[in-house]
Amino acid sequence: MVGTLLDGFRVLELSRDVSAAYCARQFALWGAEVVVVEPDEGSPIRRRGPFARTADGRKRSLTWEYVAAGKRSLRASDLGNERLAELAAACDVLVTDLGQAELAAMGLDPATLRRARPDLVVTEVSGFGRDGPYAGFKGGELIVQALSGYLSLNGMREGPPLPAPGHLVGYAVGVNAFVGALAALFKAQRTGCGARVEVTGIETLAAFVPFLRVQYMGRDKVREGGTEAGVRILPCADGWVSLLTVNPAQKRLLGEILEIPADAWPADLYAGTYHQIVVKTVAFLSGYTRRKTMEQVFQALAAHGVVCGKVNGPLNLLESDQLEARGFFQALDHPELGKIALAGSAARLTNATTAEPRAAPAGPESPPDIGWTPRPRRAPSVDDSALPLAGLRVLDLTQAWIGPFATLIFADLGAEVVKIESHKRPDVWRSASPNPVALAEIKAEKVNRSHYFNSVNRNKRNLALDLRSEAGKAIFRRLAVEADVVAENYTPQVMGKFGLDYEALIRIKPDLVMASFSGFGKTGPLSDFKSNGSAIEAMAGWDWLHRYPRGEPVLMGFYQADPICGLQMAALTLAALIRRERTGHGENIDGAMMDASVGYIGDILLQQQLCGPVEPAVGRDSDLVPSGVYPARGKDRWIAIAVSDDAAWQVLARQVGGALADPRFTSFDGRRQAPDEIDAALRAWTVGFEADDLMRKLQAAGVPAGVVRSAAEALDEPHLAARDWFKVMTHADLGAHKYNGFPWRFEGCELQAHTPPPRLGEHSEILLRELLGLGDDEIASLKAKDVTGAVL
Repeated sequence: MVGTLLDGFRVLELSRDVSAAYCARQFALWGAEVVVVEPDEGSPIRRRGPFARTADGRKRSLTWEYVAAGKRSLRASDLGNERLAELAAACDVLVTDLGQAELAAMGLDPATLRRARPDLVVTEVSGFGRDGPYAGFKGGELIVQALSGYLSLNGMREGPPLPAPGHLVGYAVGVNAFVGALAALFKAQRTGCGARVEVTGIETLAAFVPFLRVQYMGRDKVREGGTEAGVRILPCADGWVSLLTVNPAQKRLLGEILEIPADAWPADLYAGTYHQIVVKTVAFLSGYTRRKTMEQVFQALAAHGVVCGKVNGPLNLLESDQLEARGFFQALDHPELGKIALAGSAARLTNATTAEPRAAPAGPESPPDIGWTPRPRRAPSVDDSALPLAGLRVLDLTQAWIGPFATLIFADLGAEVVKIESHKRPDVWRSASPNPVALAEIKAEKVNRSHYFNSVNRNKRNLALDLRSEAGKAIFRRLAVEADVVAENYTPQVMGKFGLDYEALIRIKPDLVMASFSGFGKTGPLSDFKSNGSAIEAMAGWDWLHRYPRGEPVLMGFYQADPICGLQMAALTLAALIRRERTGHGENIDGAMMDASVGYIGDILLQQQLCGPVEPAVGRDSDLVPSGVYPARGKDRWIAIAVSDDAAWQVLARQVGGALADPRFTSFDGRRQAPDEIDAALRAWTVGFEADDLMRKLQAAGVPAGVVRSAAEALDEPHLAARDWFKVMTHADLGAHKYNGFPWRFEGCELQAHTPPPRLGEHSEILLRELLGLGDDEIASLKAKDVTGAVL
């Protein structure tokens, strides 16, 4: 069966910024009919750069071309409130970032809409939400990065924290909103009961931050131009690669590949503090990587099973053999811009495809008649309090971060998630267990004390099962018969070697949804190579764009591509389940972290095609001047400021005075000509203030600003605390800690952190009894044969 996952669904979009627009773009990509309602002056996104020129010289926003592709457009004033309300009553999902007062003025009160249509899904996207001390704050991508703790982890210790490039985090918030909307839509399809879903930028980004690490280790993560494990960017003859620099076990292999003489290795290379070792190994290895091309280094290391990333730029991605082999780009003959390649989807599917690409609307349709007939009112079969994914069962074979983050989403949304791993070869993140200072008195087995593992495996039960044994495979097959989803992120051949790939499992469970994600997917010349979040950030262009002014690429600080791609893994699995509800057909999802990550810079790839070589944004948003991170009083204290319009600029200029009072800067065009001059004046002013005092001062005056919270500070962030975001859970061995909260709220439905992260095999016996009906003797036999077990 071939078609799109969301064909026949209707989405009404009322947006002003990229996150809500990108949420609706995901619906359009997978076949839903999306109508965006614009104000009379047109969507503000049409005025966001980068820009390309049409043949007759008109400017077209490439951000708009990307986020509005596949949509239709109507003008609000052409509709009027009555017709707009009719459209809202005829859609399945309303996506908006408008405030409550603006929605009410348009006759679109969400509560009223849902009373008329209980199965309607209303997804509301904002920076900070409807309540809490920052509810009235002016937000934006930079400000929520700062206050969530996310921004503090990226950059170099000798410089300011370095924001994510482009609209990467705005798009990530949009995909998270897509996840929340799909979960609500799944519930609506099953029960007739929709939802009002609230998604905030601060909580989405906080969901990625390794807060448990701070508590286990008793210290903050240092901003050090890479991961705490020692992954760094090294120079090559024609570019850069990212590589784990500190791994004595790979010394011989690195020596062979980089042609390092045996007597050239410094005797004290691995002596000193970990930071000192990283600095020394980067300096030493760089002398040899510079002698080779990045392709030579990448191919040689990857072929030997070493995780490595090429630092691809936009042009490299457009010419990528891997992306071409996967059919990633969607060819579009744009009526005004000519032939372009749109970034496509995160995965290839067996039984469905993406929608045919269509250019973003040049302007609103007139007359505004899209032919939507009213949806019949469905009486809910459950109340609002039911969890969105209640009744689903997921067999979770994933490891490390991307997969467990995706299945955590399912667990938090109410699905029953059974985490299956071998007690002989457990999840690799269990082995990443440094001796935590803060937990020195805790007598926990090493496999149970990893902050990495424990941060993404709550609300799951754990079954230890050796899938290399025939008995283990037989048990898994019995479990699969009653499962809805099998999720895995092994390299592509592993499930086939187990005899448990999609083709094998659908013989016993024809409507199964199988979600498989790996670094590069199951096809293409790189498909067999291992990868992780840091390598993918390089491969997908993120690191190339992530720079200080006049600097080289800076590795992002904590493998954030893993959870950001995990959102896509969860979203596609949910979309496949929604289609199964309608058709009875399952799905085989072949996902690639590289494909997913490239999608988050799709507008920049359009810029490369239509405007020539791209210049990295160097920590700035080119549509906002000033926009950056500025020093505050005290050591390593910073505040993010992003001036969104001329009114905010006038307020800021009056506050600062001096150079900023120059009439050249009254207009945006004038400010855009002198960002360095403006930044220098701002830095000289902000350094005299306490960061929190200055944030309150500027926000009260209508200027978007936010303190750059460290991860440790963000654990006590007033807004997150007021919204009861962190969830305190007690681990059997490790005690009580704050765990990351939920990145969505469902009105009338309270998500719960009910099960702490499991110890290895903790629930094996009860699961074998409960799910398969095995008796004590059968379980004892399996334990005796080492098919199952536990490490408690």
